[in-house]
Amino acid sequence: MRVRRMRLADLPCVMRIERACFRSEGYGLGTFLAHLLRDHRGAFVAENEQGEVVGYVLVRLSHSWRRPRRGGITSIGVVPIHRRQGFGRKLLEAALEHLREHRANEADLEVRVTNAAALSLYRSVGFRCSERLPDYYGHNGDGMRMVLDLRSPVLARQKGDAGT
Repeated sequence: MRVRRMRLADLPCVMRIERACFRSEGYGLGTFLAHLLRDHRGAFVAENEQGEVVGYVLVRLSHSWRRPRRGGITSIGVVPIHRRQGFGRKLLEAALEHLREHRANEADLEVRVTNAAALSLYRSVGFRCSERLPDYYGHNGDGMRMVLDLRSPVLARQKGDAGT
């Protein structure tokens, strides 16, 4: 398993993953291009042992002089047959590291309230629920905004534990 920066050549595969994960609710090519081509954003892919791209994550940063630097996860997706194998966690860790490298103090994301696997993953790295978002994903598709303090000692402890 390897996580690396996304390249333009990865886009056809990444767009297939996006459609497989989110169907018509997914992001379009323009969103992926913006994350690839703008300095304040990031895009990473996960490859399996055969070198196939099986997941991606898009990361955003906000630049505001009025408040602490914030960042977030725009989207994360893993090919359904490769889920629960650690790809999502590795992608999430790469995204959070990218945000820390760019001195973000906080990260946020939105997730369906019915997506138990994603909620569990996000909680396991320290995200906490901050706000329920009624109909965020359309009729009867409530979302949850989650936030993470990137200066949290929990993250530092988890990072230190990773090598043991």
